[in-house]
Amino acid sequence: MADYRQYFQVVLRPASEHAVEDFFSLSGRYSNFRKETCFIRYLAGAQYDAALDRLRLWQEDARAARSGYLFVPALARQPERSELDRYLTLYHEGDYTLPFRFENEILQETFQDSFRQVVQLFRRSKGRTEASILRNFMVRMFFWIDQYFHRLFAETKKIACFPKFACAGTVKLPEYLFCYLLYCMGCDVLCLSRTQDVLVEDPELLALSSLVTGAEEVPSPPVRTSAAPARTQSRPDCVQRPRESAWPPERTAPSQPKESGPLNYVELAKLASSVVMLQVFDDQGQCLKTGSGVIIQESGYILTNFHVAAGGCYYGVLLEEDPEICYTNELIKYNQDFDLAILRMSKRRAPIPVWQGTEPLVRGQKVVAIGSPLGLFNTVSDGIISGFRTVGERSMIQFTAPTSHGSSGGALLDLYGNLIGIITAGFDDGQNLNLAVDYKAILEFSRGIL
Repeated sequence: MADYRQYFQVVLRPASEHAVEDFFSLSGRYSNFRKETCFIRYLAGAQYDAALDRLRLWQEDARAARSGYLFVPALARQPERSELDRYLTLYHEGDYTLPFRFENEILQETFQDSFRQVVQLFRRSKGRTEASILRNFMVRMFFWIDQYFHRLFAETKKIACFPKFACAGTVKLPEYLFCYLLYCMGCDVLCLSRTQDVLVEDPELLALSSLVTGAEEVPSPPVRTSAAPARTQSRPDCVQRPRESAWPPERTAPSQPKESGPLNYVELAKLASSVVMLQVFDDQGQCLKTGSGVIIQESGYILTNFHVAAGGCYYGVLLEEDPEICYTNELIKYNQDFDLAILRMSKRRAPIPVWQGTEPLVRGQKVVAIGSPLGLFNTVSDGIISGFRTVGERSMIQFTAPTSHGSSGGALLDLYGNLIGIITAGFDDGQNLNLAVDYKAILEFSRGIL
């Protein structure tokens, strides 16, 4: 196979302090299969909102459609479970079979060679080559290629047709390498953030892009007056209340478990202030589904089900007695086998402690479930543990407290206010036959965060 670099090559175009203008400017010089391309990490500071608005507005410009411009609030996090099989098949086929093909053979060879390079960069940066780590990375790359390449590269025959891609929010190593793959294909790339640079430590990888820093002072986010976003809302910022009280606010902080005895149901119900309702949005700002989550760490870490978070580009977090929705695109970690995921928001609430297993759970033990079934925010119900089951590799708690769709990711508590499980499933054909991922899986999955 011929070395594609004798035919097509990208050169990093330096960026000035006017990052957005540099990004929107006419395409860099292109001649002799050589293209000047920008790959910008822009920490906008006080200019963040203005830059974000401009990226959105340009999406509606006719020139954007012609150029293949695409802006997403954040890269979609992971495919739905039903889509995984196709990407896993591509992974197991090997030889870098990709879910997109250029009609131009030079571009196609560039694409395949660049993908190989990205995989090698990932291996080197991680310093580990476990099959599961590489598999998860490549599945995400296949998913993003499938999601975005056909929208960016509508014309696949011409080499001189180069699009622009912009994203906002937290950019970790996989997202960064996907952006680099776009850059290798001649696509101008802009990663926008307020103050946080990409979460990449390797200086050689960072040297593949240009860092531009805006104003140092960052104003407080604007206060919204509506309690819920329009369906077109796509900004993953956390909107603050006008006069934030000292944390933890007395009216929202849950009661702590009593050492002398169990809590009554009124006290247990107060723990609902640490259980949230989650809205899952796609990259077009459409709400795909709702679910529940539990605050497990005071820095804003939220535990939920993987099947709740799956497929989301960003998330809306609804908290009790707070009219404003907190938006986040931070999916910290997930495990499909445990059906668990952890998100992080910028707001702070007292966490619910996870049961440490100092005494065994028993059948007949009373429990309380808190979630948002059918969108009914933070519904509290009680029941008992009716059994212990093994589903696949997961140890599960079977319980009788009523749940419905939307309860997934909610809290299953003992009478001392400890989190003993995350509600994950129910049986439509049976009455009060519900399952929760147990505390042992939660402790293992949350190691390093709790």
